[in-house]
Amino acid sequence: MAVAFVASIVFLVKADADVDNAAYGYLALFLWFGIAAAIPVLLALGLPAIVMKRRVRQQERLGHDAVYRGFKADEL
Repeated sequence: MAVAFVASIVFLVKADADVDNAAYGYLALFLWFGIAAAIPVLLALGLPAIVMKRRVRQQERLGHDAVYRGFKADEL
């Protein structure tokens, strides 16, 4: 996303410099729409991954049996 943002700025500067290169401005707008569309997708993938990573680290810290608190076969 950072590369797309920098490229869009470069395209805007190039489009502003000469009228014959005005199509680069539209390409910059297309990149901005792509960035805006990618933000929710990346959040939808990243937030659950952070939660799962935190749970796995907590499980490793407490030990394998500490997370499951249900009945065991010999307790019934």
